[in-house]
Amino acid sequence: MKVKAGDTIRFLNISGGGVVTRVEGKLVFVEDQDGFEVPVMANEVVLIKDESKAADKPAEIEEVVEDTYEYEEVGDDSDPKFFVAFLSGEQSGQESGNLRVQLINDSNYFAYYTIANVRKDAQVDLLFNGLIEPNTKISLDKMTVLQLDDRQWKVDMILFKKNKSYKNMAPLSEVFKIKAARFFKENSFADNDYYHEKAVLIPLIKGEFERKLDELTQKDVDKIVKEKEAKPVRKKYAKRDEPGILEVDLHIDELIDTTAGLSKGEILGIQTDKFKQIMKENEIQRGRKLVFIHGVGTGTLKTEIRKLLDRQYKKHSYQDASFKEYGYGATMVII
Repeated sequence: MKVKAGDTIRFLNISGGGVVTRVEGKLVFVEDQDGFEVPVMANEVVLIKDESKAADKPAEIEEVVEDTYEYEEVGDDSDPKFFVAFLSGEQSGQESGNLRVQLINDSNYFAYYTIANVRKDAQVDLLFNGLIEPNTKISLDKMTVLQLDDRQWKVDMILFKKNKSYKNMAPLSEVFKIKAARFFKENSFADNDYYHEKAVLIPLIKGEFERKLDELTQKDVDKIVKEKEAKPVRKKYAKRDEPGILEVDLHIDELIDTTAGLSKGEILGIQTDKFKQIMKENEIQRGRKLVFIHGVGTGTLKTEIRKLLDRQYKKHSYQDASFKEYGYGATMVII
């Protein structure tokens, strides 16, 4: 989508809009209804009226314009991500405060979406629907914490691309339950890659491990728990005293006393927060070696740590830590 001076637009992530006064690269300057000029990224606006086209042109001409949509792709299509995000309102953590609800599309696909509340009689009430563009996030609503309590949301999506071939993706359909209690927990709102503030992110595309876990019966879960209690599988690592090396164990039971009531996503958030804290504390100690013990397990924590290193800590090098001492269960970062 290309905009130019004179076009009327609306903002994607906040309410409002206005008339484009000028465009500088990917930055669009918009004059709002109060006469103020507001700079905004081009991918965060939606074109409402193209000044170069007469208002009385037939609808089919507009359709041709839509078919020539142009957009930049980011990365590849191997790992599309969609999230429903909850951000704190004016009175965070209080019954009277609002939560801001947003939808995140971290992929190169367009998506038609519907989000509905599933009632106890299995009927659904539509809450939100529309089209979300690639690599964007949009605001859905503001809700109080208690409005969300004990809700079960069903999200359906159809993914596609415009003007180019693409790998066909099966329609997405996920159901997740919302408990108000999670928004009152200290670690529920966590740092993330999508906002400058902490948020609760609920993934709408589950990985293979999460899907297999959903298929387990309670009997299967009880059996696995009993086996783990009888025979701990986590390797214990000896503490290192070698100068210049800081060893940090990121196993969750080393960081907090209990995981009761925490989801897998919340646990991962605590572990990555600890990783970021250690990196910040040592960012100026050139040559310092940090060994982060993440274990083997499903590989989720290791993958998340390496994503953070590739995205946020590019100036530091990293490698597998000593295989003799840690096996495949640790990553060494060299500041």
